[in-house]
Amino acid sequence: MEKAYLQKSVYCDFDHTAVSSLARDLAKDEQGPARVTEAAFKYIRDNIRFGFDLVRVKASETLSKGYGVCYNKSLLLVALLRSNKIPSRMAYYPVNREFMRPAMGEACQTLTESFNHCFTQVLLNGEWIATDATLDTATYQKLFKPFQVSWGIDWNGKEDMQLYTEHITGPVVVIEDIDTAIQKDMGNVLPPPSEADAFFGPANQQMWQAVAAGS
Repeated sequence: MEKAYLQKSVYCDFDHTAVSSLARDLAKDEQGPARVTEAAFKYIRDNIRFGFDLVRVKASETLSKGYGVCYNKSLLLVALLRSNKIPSRMAYYPVNREFMRPAMGEACQTLTESFNHCFTQVLLNGEWIATDATLDTATYQKLFKPFQVSWGIDWNGKEDMQLYTEHITGPVVVIEDIDTAIQKDMGNVLPPPSEADAFFGPANQQMWQAVAAGS
């Protein structure tokens, strides 16, 4: 069964040169799967900044862009871990749209009332552990922490970590087939690719400028 969570796919393209090279770099000074996972988590959390994008983006594309939201960053983490032979998978749970208020303000009301938020589960010491690298430190400190959210963005490498805990509205769904789930936008309603730049571009620039102003 573990082998199913070590496979590459169209979107989980860990055989891409840039992804496999980064995976090797993150693992070279670490000892054991848990330490490699922590290194990959921290890299993605802070080096791939939080920014809106489509679901249908390959792991290698997110790495090249240098930004992504939950599903993009979760997929890239899975790709790096699988490249290092660490079983991992994507999962999601529904959250209320208010979870995006710190980043979007009143514009969060334009989202569907419930949205599926993705994170990563990794098999460590025989147990599936949840970790979530969605928010980089700068974005969290500037936009989310002032809202006095009940969660942080650090992970101890041993226990489940979940962002947006106060907004979760349903059970966790484990993704068995990454490509199929991505083609279905993780069950979310998003603008078509042809409208993505017009929709996400201004929102990202406004958010990034706000974060930069606070650094």
